Amino acid sequence: MPISRQEFDDGRANINVPILQYLDVRRDEAFTGDEIFEALLNVYGRRTTIAEVINSLRNLVNAGQIESREIAGSPMSTIGSGEG
Repeated sequence: MPISRQEFDDGRANINVPILQYLDVRRDEAFTGDEIFEALLNVYGRRTTIAEVINSLRNLVNAGQIESREIAGSPMSTIGSGEG
């Protein structure tokens, strides 16, 4: 499992880091928890649980680092303020 430089410097793996990296690169898109869960495995080689991803997304929203809202019945998350 590769980890980011930030995690390496911090001395611990932190699932928030690849979530933020994934969303930051894709600022013009929003994703469901399931899509982020799949990206963590397929893009970053991270094995985690959907519950851990959902919990991390909630924590990131509470910290003001990402936005989340329900679209067509599904919670969607994105990074940034949505202002151009």
